[in-house]
Amino acid sequence: MIKLIATDMDGTFLDSNKNYDPKFLELFKKMKEKNIHFVVASGNQCHRLFQRFESIKEDIYYIAENGSYTLKGSTPLYSTLIAPEDLNKLLDMLLPLEDCFFILSGRKGTHILNKHRNREDIIVKYYARYYFVENYDDLDDEIFKISLYDDNHQSTALLETILPSIPKDVRAITTGHEWIDFTDKSIHKGIALKKLQDDLGILPEECAAFGDQMNDLELLQQVKYSYAMDNAVDPIKEVAYEIIGDNDSQAVIKKIEEILNNV
Repeated sequence: MIKLIATDMDGTFLDSNKNYDPKFLELFKKMKEKNIHFVVASGNQCHRLFQRFESIKEDIYYIAENGSYTLKGSTPLYSTLIAPEDLNKLLDMLLPLEDCFFILSGRKGTHILNKHRNREDIIVKYYARYYFVENYDDLDDEIFKISLYDDNHQSTALLETILPSIPKDVRAITTGHEWIDFTDKSIHKGIALKKLQDDLGILPEECAAFGDQMNDLELLQQVKYSYAMDNAVDPIKEVAYEIIGDNDSQAVIKKIEEILNNV
C-alpha cells in the first residue's frame, strides 16, 4: 500500500508554463484522508515551492535545494550546508566563467550579483526570496547550494569541462539543459527522502516518486514505484519502474489519481 508520494517539479509535476491542473487539490484531500504523505522534491527554493501550493503549503513535506533543505510546511527538519572552504573554492572557479551566471541559495534567501540584474526574468521562475549584492565577500548567510546557469544551454558539456576543478566534497549535477547545481557531496534528494522515510516509519516499497532529470536519479532509486516522465533523460528512464506521459499532459496527476483509486 502506498503511504508516500514524492515528485520533482520542473519538467515533471509542472507543465512547460510552470502550472499544474487544479484538480490536484482534490486529489490532495484524498491523500490526506488516506494518510498518504505528499513530498515535493525539487532543486527550487522552499519559498518558491510554498507559492506553488499556497492553500495547502503547511501540509506538505518539502525536499528543497536538491535535498539540502527539508521542511514540513514552513518548519525546518534537516539541512546540509556547503562547507565555507568549499564555497570559496567554488566561487574562485565560477566567477571567471563567461556565458554564465550563478546564484547562491541560503537560509535567508538567494543571492545574486548586481551585474546579473538583467537575468531577473530567469531567476523569478525558480526563486521567490532573492537579493542582489555587489559581491559575495561579506555575505551574511549559510549556503545550501550554488546554481550555475549556462546561456549556451549545454550544461552537460560545461559540467565535463569544469569537473576537474570542483572540490572533492562537492556534488555537481545537471538539472536540465541550462542549470548545474553544486551541493555538499553528502546530500541529494534520495538521502533526504530516506531520512523522511525513516522518521515516518515508511518503507521504500510503500512509496512512489516521479522525476525527469539527473538530480532525480537517487530519489527514484529510493522507492519501489519510480515513474519517469516521457520527457525524461535516458538514465532516468532506465531506472524507472514505469515510464508515463510527459509533463505537459499532467501525467503525474493522472498517475496519482490511479494510485489513489487502487489504495
